[in-house]
Amino acid sequence: MKVLSSLKTGILRSIRLWKGVLIVWFIMFILVSVLMYPFRSSLGSAFGTSMITEKLEGGFDVEAFADLGSTMKSLVTFFTAGFVIVYLTGFIINAFLTGGLFHSLRKDNEKFSYQEFFRGCSANFWSFLVISLIITLIMSFLSGIIILIPLGIISSSETISEKNAYTLVICAVAFILMIIPLFLLVADYARAGKAANSNLSCFTALGFGFSQTFGKLKSSYILMLFLILAQIALGIIILSIFPAWRPVTGGGVFLLLIISQLMFYFRLLFKTWRYASVTSLMESTLVVKPGNL
Repeated sequence: MKVLSSLKTGILRSIRLWKGVLIVWFIMFILVSVLMYPFRSSLGSAFGTSMITEKLEGGFDVEAFADLGSTMKSLVTFFTAGFVIVYLTGFIINAFLTGGLFHSLRKDNEKFSYQEFFRGCSANFWSFLVISLIITLIMSFLSGIIILIPLGIISSSETISEKNAYTLVICAVAFILMIIPLFLLVADYARAGKAANSNLSCFTALGFGFSQTFGKLKSSYILMLFLILAQIALGIIILSIFPAWRPVTGGGVFLLLIISQLMFYFRLLFKTWRYASVTSLMESTLVVKPGNL
């Protein structure tokens, strides 16, 4: 019952926070545009007055890009460098904006306020950045170890069959997928606890996140698994729509842009639903007052 109640409360709180999600969408849209529009201009200059639109009208054509020669190498370098910069910048901005979301999703915030949203962004920024960085590093480190173990067994064994090798790798990947919800829970509980109690340090909040995750593992894991599956379902819907849509007119391209950004907004809303549901589940089992976490 706590899981269903938290999911319901999470939906209501995330809908109430639609303006905050819109802020996140707008800032992320500007960030991606900083990379994509210069890249699009560079790509247009590389193709010049070629027949690229006809080549790509039926779908992605590798030959059209292979004809670019040395220019293609410059484009790849430009895009790679830009992607790294945007990813790192996005990681920092995401920590800032997530602070505002968690702050506004608390039980005592019944009405959205721009002032409170940005106050939460500022107050939680450094703690949220450290929490996100630590959880990301731990996940990457453990995932690397889990993958390297079967690969090491396969490479050192001369008698292992191809079937057993595939089984080892699949089991390793499946195990990684199983523990990802745990780390998402730790991160979300830590950020929810920090947003509820400004006196917590980032490391104390992380300890709180671990204790909450494993203290009520069953309900927390079921909640997170459901929310992840909901996001995957949305992703499948998006992937089933856009590959088959090939606009050939300016109006069609504009409509595609509008719908794609609307889908991205819904993805952010689903993520906010996750934050709100975890916050609600935390509040249902813990009376949050300064100093009690």
